[in-house]
Amino acid sequence: MRLASLFGPDFHATLAEDPQAFREALEEFHEEDIAEIVEELPIEDIVALFRVLPDDFGAGVLERLPEDRRSELLEKLKVEEAASLLAEMQPDDRADAVQDLDEGLKDKLLAQLDEVEPEAAQEVRDLARYEDGSVGSIMTTAYVGLPPETKIWKVIEEVRRLTKERELESLYYVYGLAFGDKLVGVASLRELILADPSQELADVMAHNVVRVLDTEDREAAARAIAKYDFHAMPAVDLQGKMVGMVTVDDVVDVVIDEATEDAQKMGAVSPIEGGYFQTAFFDYWKSRVTWLVVLFLGGFLTANVMQSFAGEIERVVTLAVFIPLIISTGGNAGSQSATLIIRALSLHEVEPSDWMRVLGRELLAGITLGLVVGVLGFARAYFAADTDALSLALVVSVSIVAVVLVGSLVGSLLPLLIQRVGLDPAVSSTPFIASLSDVVGLLVYLGIASAMLG
Repeated sequence: MRLASLFGPDFHATLAEDPQAFREALEEFHEEDIAEIVEELPIEDIVALFRVLPDDFGAGVLERLPEDRRSELLEKLKVEEAASLLAEMQPDDRADAVQDLDEGLKDKLLAQLDEVEPEAAQEVRDLARYEDGSVGSIMTTAYVGLPPETKIWKVIEEVRRLTKERELESLYYVYGLAFGDKLVGVASLRELILADPSQELADVMAHNVVRVLDTEDREAAARAIAKYDFHAMPAVDLQGKMVGMVTVDDVVDVVIDEATEDAQKMGAVSPIEGGYFQTAFFDYWKSRVTWLVVLFLGGFLTANVMQSFAGEIERVVTLAVFIPLIISTGGNAGSQSATLIIRALSLHEVEPSDWMRVLGRELLAGITLGLVVGVLGFARAYFAADTDALSLALVVSVSIVAVVLVGSLVGSLLPLLIQRVGLDPAVSSTPFIASLSDVVGLLVYLGIASAMLG
């Protein structure tokens, strides 16, 4: 959907002649839809459009724009205009928007925010101190926290006030804070509505509160929200003081980002930021070339192995026919195991300390899977051979069982080892496992052929 289809062919004329009608028409759409439309426009049109929109609605659209487009817009707007938009944004989105700017503009915007919304400026500075990827970097400071002795009717009045003033990003829970804002309890909005207005917050809130540390990895919050099926998770500092809240929409973004990064690593691509077309060509090229060269150099090992067994291959030419079959089978088995183990590690279903259990399971799986495929390989080799068909079929079938077993062990244990030394197991990518399995499989196959065929 494009703006031209909504307002006619002359976008600029419509915007200039009747900005009020233009604004009212846009407000009929969701901010996400407007953000998709805006993303396609030239920057000059985006600036003109945001100058027409109310600040609160424009802030909602700005929160949903890609980082590069958002930064470009803030740079083009006047400092006063940009600060007005930032003041209406949610604390976590505001901090992200400011952090993406260059230092000069960032200082100017914070100085302007200090004048119009000093609390918002301080929130940006507080959130900016957290490392990228931590719970603090994705949490919002817009939550409801009240003393436990607060009456229920007063709690509900406070919730209404903050909602009307657009001080809340989302409303799921009210937190009980005491002893210097330490988190001591939580009550859902449903529990508050059903409670007697004369009761206190302490009477309805749960005291055993699941929480995450603000310095933990953001994946910890994602796992906790998924595990307990919460809509939001409180974040506290080392002293137990509540400093923010991670909402489920932030967690969805985290899950998507982490899954995307892991998928790219498993495909032997260095993680890239932004979409396929939004990534600069050089960055796109650079993300692929390193691993491609590494895997190519790894292929030299395969060539070296074949060269060292050149005499055996010349004597039994039929051996060469089955080389692609053998090494691809081992690579496929290794890729299967690696995919399953990396996924289990990311979900914390498996830990590096479980390597013995993984070894036992993969030994059994590798042997049984190898036997199934080995029977098929035996039949194929038996009917393909011109002479000594039984010997060749035995070499191929035994080799298949061996390479499937080896591939399964390499694919499952290598990610555990990589995580054990503190690296991301996703770097043991599917192509990397396949290349390693190719070399090992070729050694196994030609070694068995030399032993069995003399």
